[in-house]
Amino acid sequence: MASFQYDIDWQSTKNTVLERNSHMFNNSDMSDISFTCEGSDNILYAHKYVLGTSSAVFHAMFYGDLAEKNSILHLYDTDEKSLEEFLKFLYTDACNLTTDNVISVMYLSKKYIVPSLTKECVDFLEKGLDPENVLTILEQAIYFDEKDFEMKCWKVVDRHLKEILTLDNFLNIRQETLACLLKRSSLIIKEIELFKAVLKWIEFQCLENSLELTTENRRFVIGEGVYDLRFLAISEEMFSKYVVDSGLLTSKEIETIQEKIKGVDIPGLQWQLGVRKQNYEMLAFKRFRSWKAEGWEYNGEADCLCFSVDREVLFHGVHLFGDLWENQYKVIFQIEGVKVKGTYKSKKMTDGLLGYCVMLDLPVVIKQNKVVKMSALIRGPPSGYGINKIAPVKVEGVTVTFHDADSPTNDTWTNKGQFHKIILSI
Repeated sequence: MASFQYDIDWQSTKNTVLERNSHMFNNSDMSDISFTCEGSDNILYAHKYVLGTSSAVFHAMFYGDLAEKNSILHLYDTDEKSLEEFLKFLYTDACNLTTDNVISVMYLSKKYIVPSLTKECVDFLEKGLDPENVLTILEQAIYFDEKDFEMKCWKVVDRHLKEILTLDNFLNIRQETLACLLKRSSLIIKEIELFKAVLKWIEFQCLENSLELTTENRRFVIGEGVYDLRFLAISEEMFSKYVVDSGLLTSKEIETIQEKIKGVDIPGLQWQLGVRKQNYEMLAFKRFRSWKAEGWEYNGEADCLCFSVDREVLFHGVHLFGDLWENQYKVIFQIEGVKVKGTYKSKKMTDGLLGYCVMLDLPVVIKQNKVVKMSALIRGPPSGYGINKIAPVKVEGVTVTFHDADSPTNDTWTNKGQFHKIILSI
């Protein structure tokens, strides 16, 4: 057999197609197409065959009826680093995504129809999704028409809106994004707090666009979104204090909304929506296997207990033990800075246990693995209490672990005492 001598034999050192493709990435050898970008004189070398087999867009560009004749393409809509990572993925199925380049790389993946890379970008963004960056990422998800990812972004917005509204990037969201936000019934926030934040957004937008702070200009920057503000969910006192002099509504609108808040029927009023009503699938996490019907006394010391959850959830309330005689209990319940006061009547529950539920007006977000303390200062006659703990408690794939709180706890611990159930949703 004849023997041939080659100046360079790299092929025999590569054992797989991936290794050979990796060698050819940004390699001038056999390159028949190359790219340049705005702001850089560097040339990125490529090969039409690799690009054409990775992207239908490239295939049409290089092998279609109107195939590109130039051997160097200049791209005005991307930067060198992002294009380099994009091309690397086409050659190697891998690239180095960062917070600085992921949006640009995702743009290229959409432009050239490379869904596998789009998924990589979405997965990267999802892993880093938090209240501080969610609005920026949400607008990108909307722009790129990533519906599933957009819904995940909205879920973060729903749950963490109170924190999000304090961030500077809230002031920079687009009018269309704000309009979508205001339409949502699942926002966890008091309506007056949302209104005050929207007012700041309006004023910021007016200043950014050199618009005088008039009612007309305020209405111009918010657009039709103004009609999704739930003024009817705001108390008469708060409406008078914060809305009347805000400069957003006309005198006639203020008058008619105030009448509606008082219960007067106003035909044709454009603000008809009241309190945002969220639909939650409540899950009850029972922490005892059995219970005693009486013997738990209250002497002015709060019953306290801690718990943690293996995923982020919403906390809605607790079920507390009552007595056999349907007596009333005065309760001050606290968790994560939220306080609920009320008088509750003991009654027989669906599971046969005697007690009562203390529910929050708005749920509280419980972050994954964070140890949270709850307390209930109860005044009333002796009640029942739980024994024989369940540890940990698992419901619908969610695991709750209860922990003893620091003393004093009115003798409530993980193995006995108050707090029959906690009510959560995913």
